Amino acid sequence: MSEAIGYFEQAVAEDPRYALAYTGLADSYALQLDYRSVPVAEGFERAKTYARKALDLDDSLAEAHASLAWALFIYDWDWAGSDREFRRAIELNPRYATAHQWYAFLLASQGRLEEGIIEGHTALELDPASVSVRRSLGWLYFYARRYEQMVYHLSRAVAMNPAAEESYRVLGLAQALAGDLATAERVLREAVEMPGAGAYTMYTLGWALARAGKPAETRKLLQELEARAASGYVSAVAFAVLHLALGDHAQALDWAERAYAERRGWLAYLKVNPLLDPLRQEPRFQELVEKLRW
Repeated sequence: MSEAIGYFEQAVAEDPRYALAYTGLADSYALQLDYRSVPVAEGFERAKTYARKALDLDDSLAEAHASLAWALFIYDWDWAGSDREFRRAIELNPRYATAHQWYAFLLASQGRLEEGIIEGHTALELDPASVSVRRSLGWLYFYARRYEQMVYHLSRAVAMNPAAEESYRVLGLAQALAGDLATAERVLREAVEMPGAGAYTMYTLGWALARAGKPAETRKLLQELEARAASGYVSAVAFAVLHLALGDHAQALDWAERAYAERRGWLAYLKVNPLLDPLRQEPRFQELVEKLRW
């Protein structure tokens, strides 16, 4: 993502009125948060600024409306504003696969799971060669708790690009949820050794190990992340999931509340994330859900 940002910055330096380059900057700053455990504010405030700059230059640009919609969804938790911008993007360019792909996640987050899956399949029909779109469809089946379909789409994503670490991570999660814990552990152990693997992959492995009855190994991964956090940033999400996997609901909620304070995008899926089901009867969790102004 850093390399992409450099290229887009060069493009706007050469042509300050090139709206698509500002859209590229918006997407790069926003999406780096999906691939790196970094503080949110450094990405999304810039993402919104660049998306709005692109719209100032060309309000008919579907890509810019979709970029703004994504930031409003994941960072601002502005459900109505995000929905409006996504629908405008699709109205302007019904064949823009990314708008359908991202809109699917907004719909899923609101519990409109079947509508989200339809949008995800629309994105795949428009861009069948996209690993990202295929992987996104797997995530949508995750939120719908349809784990066999999740495994199918993530297996396809891995076959399309065996070097994509994120696909291995999500495939391992899918296999664990589908009950194939041995395969999940093998896949996730491979994933943590791949270039680009970070805290998200470590906590997914830790969660799967706890599910497989290996809490001591989960605690070891938790300690490794705590050591990393002493000298650098580690998302609160990682600690929330690992404490939850170990059955420590109070600690998991402490970290979930910190993730809320950090405005982690993970919070946008609070109502539908299956990993959080053990917390749903906790009053603190219910208060956290209410804070997101559904």
